[in-house]
Amino acid sequence: MKMSRSNYSKTIMFFTLIWLFASGISPGQQTTFNYNKYHQPDEINASLIKLAKQYGQVTRMHDLATTPGERKLVILEIGNEVNSVDKKLPAVFVAGNMEGTVPIASEAAVYLADLILSGQSYYGSLTWYIMPCGNPDAAMHYFNRPLVMDAKNDLPHNDDLDELTNEDGWNDLNGDGWITRVRVKDPEGIWVPVESDPRLMRKADYSKGEKGIYKLYDEGIDDDGDGKYNEDGHGGVNVGVNFPHLFKHFTATGGLWPGSVDESYELMKFISDHPEIAMTFTLGSTNFCLVPPKGGRQGSVDLDKIKLPDRFAKMFDADPDKSYSMSEIIEMVKPMVPEGFEVTESVVAGFLGLGAVVNPMNEDLVFYKDFSEKYKKYLKEKGAEVERFDPEPAKDGSFELWSYYHLGLPTFSMDFWTLPKVKEKKEEKNGLTSAQLKKMSDEEFIALDKEKISAYFKEAGAPKQFNAEMVINMVKEGKMTPAKIAEMADKMQENKKPEEGKPDPEMKALVTFSDSVIDGKGYVNWTPYNHPTLGEVEIGGAVPYANNTPPAVMIDSLLNLQVPWIFEIVKKLPDLKIFKTELKSQGAGIYELKVWVENKSYLPFPTAMGKRNKRPAPAVILLDGNDIELLSGKKRTAIDDLPGLKNKKFTWLLKAEKDDIINIELQSVNARGDRKQIKIGNVK
Repeated sequence: MKMSRSNYSKTIMFFTLIWLFASGISPGQQTTFNYNKYHQPDEINASLIKLAKQYGQVTRMHDLATTPGERKLVILEIGNEVNSVDKKLPAVFVAGNMEGTVPIASEAAVYLADLILSGQSYYGSLTWYIMPCGNPDAAMHYFNRPLVMDAKNDLPHNDDLDELTNEDGWNDLNGDGWITRVRVKDPEGIWVPVESDPRLMRKADYSKGEKGIYKLYDEGIDDDGDGKYNEDGHGGVNVGVNFPHLFKHFTATGGLWPGSVDESYELMKFISDHPEIAMTFTLGSTNFCLVPPKGGRQGSVDLDKIKLPDRFAKMFDADPDKSYSMSEIIEMVKPMVPEGFEVTESVVAGFLGLGAVVNPMNEDLVFYKDFSEKYKKYLKEKGAEVERFDPEPAKDGSFELWSYYHLGLPTFSMDFWTLPKVKEKKEEKNGLTSAQLKKMSDEEFIALDKEKISAYFKEAGAPKQFNAEMVINMVKEGKMTPAKIAEMADKMQENKKPEEGKPDPEMKALVTFSDSVIDGKGYVNWTPYNHPTLGEVEIGGAVPYANNTPPAVMIDSLLNLQVPWIFEIVKKLPDLKIFKTELKSQGAGIYELKVWVENKSYLPFPTAMGKRNKRPAPAVILLDGNDIELLSGKKRTAIDDLPGLKNKKFTWLLKAEKDDIINIELQSVNARGDRKQIKIGNVK
């Protein structure tokens, strides 16, 4: 049963009103500008300059780079240490709109700056670096006509490797101001219209005897006569994927090498020059707050199944034909290194040549999942629990991946809007639900009708070989429980592909949203056109940005609802303090000193990825005092692993006079620090 146009409109308006009132908007609140339209990159920069002038004591502007299109890449620094070179407070770096294709992300960055400067509590013990637009050239495309979503900066680039550059770009054939799609009937076509809505297209299912009717092209003409359409347009490099982690060479938009354009190079240099940065936020198309970073990437080696080369196998007295886990190899290595040398994953990976880690560390996923659950609860309490599509996964070469995998920092991201899902009333087909399964005993499940079980799996999109008899036998053998079966089926349902003959859910949502909410401005109905080379064609399809950029009227409420969550995560930054000290006389001027260091906050210092990479720099305990002689321990003791809400004890044996003073200083570049003083004369 389809949702009617009027009902869908009411649904959208209902949730918009919830966002508006539940988010606590204050009509009289002083802000940089009104968040009721999208602003060009120069306007965004001007807003930060205005803030810097208004709050001169606690702000500073950084001109990071000039883009190929002669636009400024800027950062606004906020905090009480803006004039200090040697910063003591941790910092948060916020990167907005790194690909330049998510206009609301730049608005969110400025909105965040407004919120931070509205009260000293937001910046009194923290430094903020806010870069509202990481790709200003691409961001400007949203304001140009014809409208096309293009993440490339203005650097000239010969995409098709012919004799010319930027010679075959977009052409607005029907003059509607949008670059959409061209469909043309062709015997070699692979596309057919969707039966329920012929405006939408799907690939023909050859296994069912279907034959394709159409070929699809981007709207344009073959300007250079090479038989290809729009393959060498204006620009350039996608700054958002020009970072080192999993960077892809030899692509049309990724750049020649990581940091090959000033925008990404200067950003990486800036972060490297500011070791006080303890966390990053990326505002764009991913959302690590809602959906934890996903693994599943196939790296060059499985760290749970490592085969040792012959020379190392002989060294460790191991079997070269057997696979070992990383932890097993670490235990083999420990007896062979000098006392005090720490054997870590990165050390082992280095000498074995295992390559880069490509999936998030399990220890880090614990806090990501915890924050995700809390964020969902937060949205629910705000009355904004809307069924939405998943955010995009982080792209190879992205800023988010570089921040986490290379810098080892807690790395979070936010998108602010996706198309609302179109809910259709589902008819009960078999009466068996996951909720029922989770409450069943093994015996109750085994007694179920096999056809009922088969129908349940079919609805979940399970593979054909996943049949009732097989699952029943697994339950009988104790290999599976009804609750586990329900969990698997739910996961299958999440990953279920659209049924053949039905439209892609996101494209259907776009058409519904366009028809019901934005007066058809999100999807162009197919109309005939006489193409100069293809002949009789039709032009139509999705309008650029319609699927990721909400109407401007929603900007303020969406940001007011979601941006404050950033502060909830920032509260959990690692915070190292001296929890307790203890000095005991051992006689003859000998003393035993114990110091407990505590991580008062929730997030670990550092992340598991940071520990593996040895980044950021460890914290250090410094001991100092006149005429103090250390008999055991060191004057500088590194702390490179302190989980959240835990403490760790350190012990020294020293010789000192009764009138001596011991100064204990805890130093950290991005997790605060502490100091204590002990007078030897006070110790009995």
